[in-house]
Amino acid sequence: MPRAKLFNREDALQNAMQAFWARGYEATSIQELVDCMGINRGSLYDTFGDKHSLFLAALDQYTAKSLLRGSALSKEGNARDILTEFLRAFMFRNLDDPQKRGCFITNTAVERSSHDADCATRIRDYFSHIEKELEALIERGQKDKTITTTRDPATLAAFFIGVMQGIRVVAKVNPEEACLRPLVEVALASLDS
Repeated sequence: MPRAKLFNREDALQNAMQAFWARGYEATSIQELVDCMGINRGSLYDTFGDKHSLFLAALDQYTAKSLLRGSALSKEGNARDILTEFLRAFMFRNLDDPQKRGCFITNTAVERSSHDADCATRIRDYFSHIEKELEALIERGQKDKTITTTRDPATLAAFFIGVMQGIRVVAKVNPEEACLRPLVEVALASLDS
């Protein structure tokens, strides 16, 4: 008869995600994972499979929570105001990172995507989802005349994905509003005629 698990899977996964986020995939050892998750090696392998499978589960957990924040793009109201509020809040979230960990998704894209197809697919899907949300919001803004119609919504959405990633990277190196605000304000100016 299999033994009952004596740990909370979601808590253990959250702790693993924090370890991967702080150190990256390569620098995080199985022993560090076992220690931070509060489980033994057998439980780690029985529950999550190998280190790579655990990493993917942690990335999926982080992505799901991040997409909830992205749902703010589909709320009702003035599209330009929503996008402005979203981008400024995004900037402040990146400023409020005393450990300078950055974004787990961005860190993973840099560390793993060029040689880990599973990670690359997940991150591409994540960016695609956010890009579609941005495109729909921009189309709404073009219909209500708060966003220029001289630029293609898909092109603007792709541009904003690039700006957001740039904000994340710059914030890791120089987390000061004076450095990030120009990125936000120039991006928002692209919505003007």
